[in-house]
Amino acid sequence: MMPQTQPGQPNQPAVKMIPVEADLFESIGYISGGRQLYIKFKNSPPLVFNNVPGFRFDGLMSAPRKDAYFNTFIKNFFLSKQAQLP
Repeated sequence: MMPQTQPGQPNQPAVKMIPVEADLFESIGYISGGRQLYIKFKNSPPLVFNNVPGFRFDGLMSAPRKDAYFNTFIKNFFLSKQAQLP
């Protein structure tokens, strides 16, 4: 069975975004097969970060201060580009 794709992005699996409480962003999604971390920001376009290990996603989701975890362990460590979310 083929994974669902997002409209306008062939061969991109659909990502389930999970709402979170943070100052910088409002939801987070992760595709483990592609090691892609999606973040929907409050005041800027959503980004996808590539080659993010699962433990970084887990750490972000369990962090009491998600903004601090993002700035410390993700922001400047993984390549990112603007993402299209459904």
